[in-house]
Amino acid sequence: MSPAPFRLCPGLPFSSRLCFNFRNLQSRESRRERERDGSIPVVRRGSSSIRRLPPRAALPCSQGPLLPARRWKEAMGAQKEEEGQYGVVKRRKVPAAAAADVTMDLDVLDCPVCFHPLCPPVFQCTVGHTICSSCHDKLPDKCYFCSLPTVYNRCLMVEHVIESIKVACSNANHGCIARTTYYQKEEHAQGCPHAPCFCPEAGCSFSGPTMMLLDHFSSKHKWHSPKVAYNKAFRIRIQVGSTVLVGEDGCLFLVNMILDPLGGVISVSCIQPHITGSKFKCRLTLSCTEPIFSQAMEFLTRSTNLYDGLPEDCIPFLVPKVLLRGDGTSATAMVGVLLTPQ
Repeated sequence: MSPAPFRLCPGLPFSSRLCFNFRNLQSRESRRERERDGSIPVVRRGSSSIRRLPPRAALPCSQGPLLPARRWKEAMGAQKEEEGQYGVVKRRKVPAAAAADVTMDLDVLDCPVCFHPLCPPVFQCTVGHTICSSCHDKLPDKCYFCSLPTVYNRCLMVEHVIESIKVACSNANHGCIARTTYYQKEEHAQGCPHAPCFCPEAGCSFSGPTMMLLDHFSSKHKWHSPKVAYNKAFRIRIQVGSTVLVGEDGCLFLVNMILDPLGGVISVSCIQPHITGSKFKCRLTLSCTEPIFSQAMEFLTRSTNLYDGLPEDCIPFLVPKVLLRGDGTSATAMVGVLLTPQ
């Protein structure tokens, strides 16, 4: 390759321009010699197999202007580590276990105006006071705290925080392992299957999910608890006190009979942790050949978690005293039952 021609630099005296171009020529020849003996890496134009390294002018001055290829790469690696430490800060990864060891006052996640849990979208005034979306619609142009005209904007940082905070269900001690966002905790609790039901027996304070309650009825109070099928009539002997019917899906039905001057009064209620509308229809029948007697009643079962004891607003089914077998607390009645899901 022929040497590049001299190029005069404008703005300098002729002698200075000549010396300047001569030094450039010497620098290019010196670089070609260092490339040939391997003291510096060779970078070819248009080559995709060789990665272009950063200019050596970016190296610290202490490294010197001329370094072999290996030392040059080591120096560049040290420089990148230094930039990561003092320049651009890399995001530090925190283990998931460490994130669980955080405690905070959950009141800060409530709207300071209506005191309901904050949920996206969250708005803040120009000063930084946050409010929920419903309060934002009522106070669109004035901050409740500043009492000054303001423009509310979305606060994405607070939204990210409230979305990332998970709280345990209030029924965790009854076996629920769900963890929800703070503003969804109440909604989850309203339908949590592990919500407790209560023992209606006087002086008993037991509470727990329906399956634990069934074990309590059987082991502690020795209540009869047969399994029954839906949409299929069956006959059962009901005694004074309580009997628990266990449905196909595990739903519990409390059949209670008390003595009355006219006979035995039977009531049927569905034990559920959440008091909702009736989900089952019950049909009770009573028949006898001597004396000849027959009666039937169909009604929607009352749902209860037994928190206040046995419900008093159930529809009563009267068994005449002459049809009861036994006397006093040992009296029983043979009744036909049909449970139908709604």
